[in-house]
Amino acid sequence: MRKVKLLLTFTLAIVSIFFLVGCNILDGLVKDNGGETPLSQILNRNTSSDDTVAVITNPEQGEQTVKLYFADKNGELLIEESRTIPKTLSLARETVNQWLLGPSGATDSYPVVNPQTTLKDIAIKNGIAIVDLSKEFLQPYSNVAAETALYGLVNTLTQFATVEIVTIRVEGQEIKTYRSLSTDNLRYRADIVGYSAGSSVDKTNKPIEAADESSVDNADSHNDSSTADSATASPSAINLFGS
Repeated sequence: MRKVKLLLTFTLAIVSIFFLVGCNILDGLVKDNGGETPLSQILNRNTSSDDTVAVITNPEQGEQTVKLYFADKNGELLIEESRTIPKTLSLARETVNQWLLGPSGATDSYPVVNPQTTLKDIAIKNGIAIVDLSKEFLQPYSNVAAETALYGLVNTLTQFATVEIVTIRVEGQEIKTYRSLSTDNLRYRADIVGYSAGSSVDKTNKPIEAADESSVDNADSHNDSSTADSATASPSAINLFGS
């Protein structure tokens, strides 16, 4: 009888040892897999916090509302349209590209230049915006007057705090006239603006900062006309790049 008890005790001890060893092995496998299971919870062993993978989210891209100037149905006055575009380091460049795309269609305004016109380059320096456009810019479009087309571009660019004067190039060559109109000292003109279309126009006239585009021959600072006086002032009275 004593031998039977000893044998039973020995057998239970062996079974207990194998059970505990097996649990430790299984729990080690669980930890190697980087997860947490009921087994590890029972044994009060949690996986390492180093296994946690952080989730990185990108911030939402901001937006900017700009003003684009198009023609009225008679092609004689400018219609101001507000458009919201993604913020970009090249805000002036994107604004001109949006202007070349034409009106949104939600307003009673019309394109002022040939839709095939493309922006080749743009630079802003010392208050002067130098814009290089394709040859289609010189072509009359629909019933739009030359003055309306020219100042559609000028007024669109001079909304920026860093632009007082606009100089225009076509296919890399500076033009002195645009369909018989002088292109010297092109500044914002309020008298040619008919009305504002769209309810999102910024009524405060807060200056918008445009990125300093460094191309177009580094903006050719030979345009000394930036210091010339003009009877019609631009709404952008602040020059962040100095004179």
